[in-house]
Amino acid sequence: MSARQLRRAAWLSDYFPRPHDMTTGTWALEAAAALQKAGLPTIAIAPTPWIPGPLAFNQELRNWARVPSRHAVRGVEIFYPRCPHYPKRWINNVLYNKVPFLDTRVVWPWFARAVAQVMQSHPFEVVHANFMFPCGYLGMRLKERYGVGLVTHERSVQRLAYAKANPARRELYRRILRASDLVLTENDAMAAELRELEPAARDVRVLQQPGCDPTLTDASRRARPAQYAGKKVILSVGTLSERKGHACLVKAMAQLRQVEPDAVCRIIGDGPERGALTELVRSLGLEHTVELLGKRPHAEVLAAMSWCDVFSLASWGEASGTVYGEVMQFDKPVIACEGEGIADIVRDGVHGRLVPARDEHRLAEALQWLLADAGRLGQLGRQARALCEARLSYPTLARTLSGLYSDIVAGIPLRK
Repeated sequence: MSARQLRRAAWLSDYFPRPHDMTTGTWALEAAAALQKAGLPTIAIAPTPWIPGPLAFNQELRNWARVPSRHAVRGVEIFYPRCPHYPKRWINNVLYNKVPFLDTRVVWPWFARAVAQVMQSHPFEVVHANFMFPCGYLGMRLKERYGVGLVTHERSVQRLAYAKANPARRELYRRILRASDLVLTENDAMAAELRELEPAARDVRVLQQPGCDPTLTDASRRARPAQYAGKKVILSVGTLSERKGHACLVKAMAQLRQVEPDAVCRIIGDGPERGALTELVRSLGLEHTVELLGKRPHAEVLAAMSWCDVFSLASWGEASGTVYGEVMQFDKPVIACEGEGIADIVRDGVHGRLVPARDEHRLAEALQWLLADAGRLGQLGRQARALCEARLSYPTLARTLSGLYSDIVAGIPLRK
């Protein structure tokens, strides 16, 4: 690649907020906005499912069909090219993981036509492709066509596992890894897996997903609502799927209630396990202890984080977890699982607690240990915020990425 000057970066992610759903992929929007705020013009390109009007027979499909081709949020210009790419879990499991060309080569011509227009109005010199499929592949093709720098970022434990298990997907991963000027991932274990998968990858690094912006933290704080006065509030935020561990948290609350009768648990999120969780809450007699609040706007989630006492998301299969950084910025200790990506930086007994996955007894003990001593709770919360500001802030991420992008485009060795 010939040396050039970096004028604009493009963030490429299919997991990105859309006008009808501003809660999905908030981390991607926050990162692009941080780059823009740091002085690097940054656009976002979010491949969006192509839904023909006549086939939009329910509200979900109508929402997708109405996504505009272009939209601006937080000072970031976002382009939504229509592609035959459908990020449903069953489609991934049945089709894309077994026949990966359906999510790569089939998507490329649609995507390429849209990006050709973007290149005329908003030319960029480096693309940051989030997730190897489909965006890492699309970023690789953009590098081949336009000579742009390519940063690929594998963020998913599950997608990486699929690549290791499926020969066709694995070979495409290896091709993308070889083509990348820089490969980023979320934790040490994933970095080791990527290096093993493709030893010829020129530069593989860990860059934990941030969650906080210290310049905006105070503006997001809210007073505790009156109905929670005198209560000890545990908050959890995440999709209601099995691996997020919400069933384990509900069972832990049944135990905790015996020693902390004023403790309540608020769970924000929606998903396939909502019905089962509702029934579990009912069967344990926790209707006045556990609240299933559904999906909420991001600003409301941050506000809830600001006045809770403890945050608990004992989930497994986590690359890192944006929510941990989001809540730690409000001086809150966190409970997470041992051996997950966040455990690379969160220390047990220092920033919160790390517990085994699927163990409601250990989770209940961790909750009781935190809530039993207000002084200790406050100390761990302050240490959590210090960690967050030092290692998990969007302004820090923006400075790091801007330097790396500039080096790639200038054709000089990447700084460590």
